[in-house]
Amino acid sequence: MKILIDNASSHTAKLTKNFLDVQGLESLPHPPYSPDLAPCNFWLFPKLKIYLPGKDFNTLQALGTGLYQYFKSNPKEDNRNVFYKWVERLNFVYLHEGITLNK
Repeated sequence: MKILIDNASSHTAKLTKNFLDVQGLESLPHPPYSPDLAPCNFWLFPKLKIYLPGKDFNTLQALGTGLYQYFKSNPKEDNRNVFYKWVERLNFVYLHEGITLNK
């Protein structure tokens, strides 16, 4: 199984790499300085910037419940579409910069 992680130091640490190996996960290559390829940056964070202002969560559990309800209420096709957008972005980078995605 493959997993997408960016180049954050916590993701490239030896401990993290060892954990991924033990779990049988292969890290997909992620070009440096490419936050536009991370679904959190182009999909999740913009959604949260719209949803969170004005909300008052008194506990971490309340925040977790609120976020769970928010994402559960999103149409399933919205979640599916983020995958297609991610693939489009990866293809664009691959075609325009010659980055090899399958090492």
